[in-house]
This record gives sequence, C-alpha cells and structure tokens, in this order.
Amino acid sequence: MKRTLLVSTAVLALAIVPTISVFAEDSKTTDQSQTTNKSQSVDKNQSKDKNQTPASEEKKVVEHTKNEAEKTEKKKESVVVKENNSKQEAIPNKEKVEEAHKNGWQKEHGKWLFYENNQPIKNWKKIAGVWYFFDQHGIMASNTIVNDYAFRTSGAMVENSWVKIADKWYYATDSGKIVRNRWEKIGNVWYYFKQDGVMASNVLVNDYLLNSSGAMAQNAWVKITDKWYYATDSGKILRNKWEKIKGAWYYFNNDGVMASNQWKDAYYLKNSGAMAEKEWIFDKSYNSWFYLKSGGAYASREWIGAYYLKSGGYMAKNEWIFDSNYNAWYYLKEDGSYVTGAFNIKNKEYFFQSNGKWIQSPKYFKVKPITAYIYSESGDILSYVNQGSIVTYDGSKSKGSRLAVSISGLSGYMNQSDLALVEEGSEFIPHYTTDGRFLYHELSPYTSIRVAPHTSAMKIGKKYYSKDGEHFDGFTIKNRFLFKNLTEPTNYSADELNRVYSIMNIRNSRLAGKGAIFKEAEKRYGVNALYLMAHSALESAWGRSQIANDKNNFFGIAAYDTSPYDSAKKFDDVDKGILGAAKWIRENYIDRGRDHLGNKATGMNVRYASDPYWGEKIASIMMNINSRLGGKD
Repeated sequence: MKRTLLVSTAVLALAIVPTISVFAEDSKTTDQSQTTNKSQSVDKNQSKDKNQTPASEEKKVVEHTKNEAEKTEKKKESVVVKENNSKQEAIPNKEKVEEAHKNGWQKEHGKWLFYENNQPIKNWKKIAGVWYFFDQHGIMASNTIVNDYAFRTSGAMVENSWVKIADKWYYATDSGKIVRNRWEKIGNVWYYFKQDGVMASNVLVNDYLLNSSGAMAQNAWVKITDKWYYATDSGKILRNKWEKIKGAWYYFNNDGVMASNQWKDAYYLKNSGAMAEKEWIFDKSYNSWFYLKSGGAYASREWIGAYYLKSGGYMAKNEWIFDSNYNAWYYLKEDGSYVTGAFNIKNKEYFFQSNGKWIQSPKYFKVKPITAYIYSESGDILSYVNQGSIVTYDGSKSKGSRLAVSISGLSGYMNQSDLALVEEGSEFIPHYTTDGRFLYHELSPYTSIRVAPHTSAMKIGKKYYSKDGEHFDGFTIKNRFLFKNLTEPTNYSADELNRVYSIMNIRNSRLAGKGAIFKEAEKRYGVNALYLMAHSALESAWGRSQIANDKNNFFGIAAYDTSPYDSAKKFDDVDKGILGAAKWIRENYIDRGRDHLGNKATGMNVRYASDPYWGEKIASIMMNINSRLGGKD
C-alpha cells in the first residue's frame, strides 16, 4: 500500500510531521510463554541492527555504491602537480572540478540519505526488501514514529514487533503501524496501548491490572505506587470483598487496594494483608493486645491461657476481673497474665491459686526450701521447719514481707518467699482422726501416728485440726510422753528393753540386745532409756539406716537436712554411739532447759529437728513400746 502513495500526499504529510531524532533501544521482544519478558521474540532483521548503520544493514545492496561515493567526496578538491620538475610546488587546478555523481546511501553531517540519479529520496523507499522513510530534506527517519509508523535506529520500519523509543514501548503490527487506544493480544498475552500508542504498565485500565512488563496480570499480585492489588484469572482486580489466596484471607477495599495493618469489622489484617488467625497482635492505635481466634474473629469476654480478653477484644491488665463462669475474681498483671501465689496490690497482700483465682481467706502455706526459719515479731529466730511442712496462715498479723503463721504449737513469722500458697483440695493438710480406740495424727495420705486414746468427745470419721497437738474443737488431750520429763528413768529393765525388738518384729537391727547399754546411758547421763530407744528407732529406722551402719550414729546427730550422711557424726562402735548420744543430748538440750520432746513451741523439738512433728513421732513410739511391754510407764 505504501507503493501507491501519491508524491504530493507524502510531501504534504512530511511537511506537517517534524522529524524526531531521539535515540532509543532497538527492540522490545515478547516471550509468548512469560508475560513479563518479551526479549525472546526479537525481529530477525532488528537483531542485526545493534551498533550498526543503515549502510551496514543494507550491506549486500549498497555497500559498493556508498564506498564509491565516499571516495568521490574526498576528491572534491584535487590538485595538479607539474611533472617537469620534482621541486616545483603543487599548483591548484583552476579549472572547475566536475561534481561527483551520487547514488545509494550517503552520510552527510551525521545524517543518512539515499540517492538515486544524484537526487536524495524523499518519502517512502523500499531498499533491499526493507521500508525506509525520508523527510523533505531526504534525511532518513530513525528512532521515531511518523504517521503512526515506527522506525528503528537503523531506519527500518518496524513490523509485527516491539520497539522502545524514548524509554517508552510501542508495538507495530504487520502493516507497520503502531497500536493505539486499544487492547492487543501479543504472544498470547494481553497488553493495552494508550491514545499515543505507548504501552500501559503498572496501572489499572477499566479494572484490568497491568504489571510492570505491561502484561495483563492474571491470578497475581501487582504493586502500584506502594499499594497492592490482586487480579483474578479474568485479569480484573477485586473490589470491596474478601478473597482467599493461597490459604490466607485478604480484604480489598472499594478501590481494589489490599487492606493492611487495620481492622475490618472483628477481623485484623496484618502488615502482609493476610488476616490474623490464632495469634496475638498489638494495635498501637488502641495501645492494647488482641487475640484473633481460628476463623479470624477477635476473642471477647473469654480466657486465652492466662490472659483475659474483655468486651471489644482488649486484653485486661493491671485490673481485677470477675468471671461469672467460674464465680471467681482474678487480677491481671501489667503483662496481662493472671496472678498466682502472693501478690501486692496497692500496698495490700493478696493470695491467688495456681489457676489465678483469688483466695479471699487463705488458710495454709507450704514450705518451699529445704529448711526455713520462723521468726519472732522482733525478728529473732524461734525455730525452723523442713521442706513440705504445712503452716497455718494468720493474715491479720502479717508484717511486711513476712507472713504470720503457726505450726506445731509455734506462732511466728516466715518469709513470704519461703512459702507457697496451698490451694484447697490440692494438698493434703495434716489433721487428726479417731478409729474409736486411738486418736491418730494423719501426717500424709500414707503416714499416721498414734497420739492419744479415744475419748467420748471425739467423733469417728471427723477431721480435727489443732495448732499445738493438744487443743481441739470440743476437747483437749494430753500426750504424756510428748511432755514427759526425760530426766526421769524408765520403769523397764534392760531385759525388758531387749524384748522390744522381737515384740516389734524388728530384724537385723544393730541395736538389738543393747538394753543394758541404754540403761547404762540412763544411769550415767540421767536420760530416760525408753526415750533413747524410741529416739534411735525414729532416727535410724530401728538401727538399720546407712548412717547407723556406717557411722554408728543412731540419733541423727549433726545429720543436717542439706547433707545428712556427709555431715553426720561418726562413733567408734554401737555402744559408744548410744552412750555418746546420751551425753550429747544431756549437755546440749536437757541441761539447757529442754527436758521434754515437746513441739515447735517448747522442748527439744524446737531446735533438734526441722520436722515439726519430730517430738510427736518419738512420743508415739514410746507410747507403743509402753503398751507392748505392759504399760509400766
């Protein structure tokens, strides 16, 4: 069709179209399988153009003509040299030099022209099968668009190919004209070209999303001016709706922009845009933590572990919460977790169970360290108790960091840090029961000791509690062995004491047959022999413990709680172990006014052992032996 253009029409067109001499990249290629890469479908002719001139592009046709023209141009000013004398100067030829005849390609002042019959071509010209366009001055069009036709750097008209001019992409059809103001499917990919023919990219066109390569996005994300959009398989963006993409939910607003770092009703869209699920998020605008459950809705008026989410989803902190479902009060700390154990709130001590429930009237605490001290009001050490001991709490008398407690007859103060709150029903609380014959002290689910005969004031099956082991609700008992003066001798002979081991069915005891030694200790040091036997039975498992076997120590002398075996005193033999212990007890306890077993308030038990019921246990063994031997004591 270009061959039928009238010269006058072409000249008129050229007169109104300025020559554009903008350098640009030669081509834009299209990858038919990848929407973002067009580099694989470069025009075959174009691929030869890079860093070449139109002359080299048409080398087969015009190379010789162009070379001859350049040679002629060099000869425009020739000189005639006189031949008769080699020393004569060259004299310019005064005759008019005939102008060179021009044909084919010529480069003049950096511009390419094409001559025929010594005249530059103007308008269209097909050279070696390639169309070129020359303006009214004969200058070849390059890197420009003329009358909707696109030309490469080489000047060749573009056909069925991409071309980049002034950093903008255009596409020329097989007619050579660029596509304007419409969609075009190129290499199985849709593109949109604006009114001026420039390919649209990173933009929305009638709700269709074009990525940075210009290709219409399908099932893909595209970021435009820091905003994210998503195109469905149709290429259109999502507007004002939720969409699940690769397992995560996203929300797109009315403009099609992905929502992020914001709430949508009861749901939160994270920085990535994905809806939060089964996770905590902190919202600075509300200065609060929220928990998003499975399904994305925020938790409200419910517990998530140790944390409580109030109405509106706000995490409770530094405040009391009453949960009607549990009929209990809770206090939530600064980090939002509920308080357990002892906690000071506005200078007042409160106690909470391990599940966070507030205990309005705590009753018991459990000793945490291996040994813990009990102090007087002035801070003096009164006694000490062992790990696991249960103490009764008296909240009305607490002083600062020390709690008012009582145990085994002793009232005093203990460091709060040494105590753990006992939850009702979660720990065994020592108590007393009767079987109708004897009153027993139940020390654990597996251990009980006989403390006194049954009386009519006692009820079988009822649990009794006592601070000192003597005074109970409705009655009082007197354990005569617990408070017996240990300087008084027993009424049992050495032979009778020797019978104890067989009567009690004690086998392999190193103390068996040592009745005479016990009586000797009683005589020599003035310490009751029945007590010594019962004491040794408790401390050495009736003379069979490792310390007894290895060190002949039957009374736990210097066997401290932290390292009982290593610290225990060693005696040379069994006899010296009995006698030495009697002497040591006399000097360190009886002579110092502690002449009875007692409890933690009085007697040997105050200092001898950390076990608060040590004296009661020995008294129980004395009671049992006395009963077996006939009750003489």
